[in-house]
Amino acid sequence: MDAVMWEARRHPMPDDAAIGAVIAASQAAQVGTGVQPELLEVAAALVLLEAVSLETDQAEARLLDTAQAAAMGWEQIAAILGVDVPEAEERHRQLKPRLDEPVAHVAASLPPRATARSGSPSSGVR
Repeated sequence: MDAVMWEARRHPMPDDAAIGAVIAASQAAQVGTGVQPELLEVAAALVLLEAVSLETDQAEARLLDTAQAAAMGWEQIAAILGVDVPEAEERHRQLKPRLDEPVAHVAASLPPRATARSGSPSSGVR
């Protein structure tokens, strides 16, 4: 559906779908059933991956702060995460600085319908 929306309306794929599309294209090329993605597409997927990673790390740090504010102890947090207490505390220490890193929230705009119907990109990842 994401590829159809891109072709029809230049509606961008969700980040995870775009990353997956680049990986799938590369895997298909490696077995001879597709074309290797362009370097720019691979680079864009890597940028997306880093942005997703940052957002996930920030969410985890905030959630760990929330757990502590809700009077959840490190023993409980560690048990839920499936790690020991020192590992849970270390993970929190590593994530806290990521809260200060900027996250770009970009709202994609759709092109006019006439433009969206003319031509088609070589792949759904842009």
